[in-house]
Amino acid sequence: MGRRTVTVTDKMQQGYRYALTAPSGREFDPHFSPDLTPKEMLALGVFCGKYMTDCREEFPSSWFVGA
Repeated sequence: MGRRTVTVTDKMQQGYRYALTAPSGREFDPHFSPDLTPKEMLALGVFCGKYMTDCREEFPSSWFVGA
């Protein structure tokens, strides 16, 4: 995976940058074991649809299908 820098510009953060250094969904700490994926949480209505409405470009579009 090539390194990709993401610049966040939304209502909560302006100009924050971070580098994606691992493939999506890979290389987590071995003790990290969430019950739901981000896509499942969004489909269930987490945050009542109020959060993540202006930052979709930062995350995979597949997370928002059915949300």
